[in-house]
Amino acid sequence: MGARSLSEPQDNAFNALRIAAASAVIFSHHFHITGTRPPAWLHSDMVGGVAVMTFFTISGYLVTLSWLSDPRVIAFVGKRLLRLWPGMLVAVLADVFLFGAVFTRLPLREFLTHPETLEHGLNLLLVEAYVNLPGVFPANPLVGLMNGPLWTIPMELMCYAALAALGVVGVFRWRVLACMVVLGYLAFFLTMRNADLSGTMHHWFEYPAYFAYGGLIALFRDAFMAYGRTVVVALIPVAATLFFGAKLEHSAGLLLLPPLLIYLGTRTAPVFKWLHRSGDPSYGIYILGCPIQQAVQATFPQWPFMASLFLALFLAVVAGYVSWHAVEGPVLRLKRLLVGSASETVRMGGQ
Repeated sequence: MGARSLSEPQDNAFNALRIAAASAVIFSHHFHITGTRPPAWLHSDMVGGVAVMTFFTISGYLVTLSWLSDPRVIAFVGKRLLRLWPGMLVAVLADVFLFGAVFTRLPLREFLTHPETLEHGLNLLLVEAYVNLPGVFPANPLVGLMNGPLWTIPMELMCYAALAALGVVGVFRWRVLACMVVLGYLAFFLTMRNADLSGTMHHWFEYPAYFAYGGLIALFRDAFMAYGRTVVVALIPVAATLFFGAKLEHSAGLLLLPPLLIYLGTRTAPVFKWLHRSGDPSYGIYILGCPIQQAVQATFPQWPFMASLFLALFLAVVAGYVSWHAVEGPVLRLKRLLVGSASETVRMGGQ
């Protein structure tokens, strides 16, 4: 399974799904940030969890296509860092010099030289998350929290590293072998780290399982493009039985969500082409949304939940587009320097 020409059309729905997922994370977190109890019928944390699963599924699919198109480890690592690091730089600078400087109770000099502030810069290494800053948002329900969603970025990097390692040792040269490796990990997760069986959430195993499932679909992309709808329709009653009948909610989600998301993401429409041309603000929305929400809560603590949510979401979308057009998009154009002779034709909308 060496390098081959793979193409994702520019009018697909992946950007729309990512923007929706980033917005869902903001919605889910807003209950905690404002100290609002969600309605009894709404499992708001599940909404956020499914949103993160969406990110990992789409990433697994598109990043695996990227490796299959150009299986050179240095180029692969470069492209992945160009995707993650510039947005993280924007987030760290905004966290410290905008939101932190304005909303800390500490004197500015003390805040900027505080060990916790200096530690926040280590987020740029992408290997561990530092989500708090000293003295920030002292009157908010979540005192000291600056950027909670950063905790998933090292996990994403871990998935990239695992994929690259498998590629380097030659696993992707044989589709059957690659399929066996992925299915082996999914079986390990379902039997050993599955919250349905253990009663404990293991996000560091669960979200990579969604990444792996997305990669599995990428391995059989041509077949899935032809029969994806049939696969999804066949899996719906099975997943419903697991979810409602056997109460295996996490297992049902893993069975159905990745193929459903990839099927929806590969749908095409003219509006999606316009969305692609407008840029991909989803990463910016995701890693700038939390400090924006905290700032809105600190500034307008008496506002109703929906009013502060809409303001925070609007500002996060604007910030996401600014980050994309000012930093992320221009830096990603450097990818062309990494393509070389193994021309990568995957259209990934920012992946």
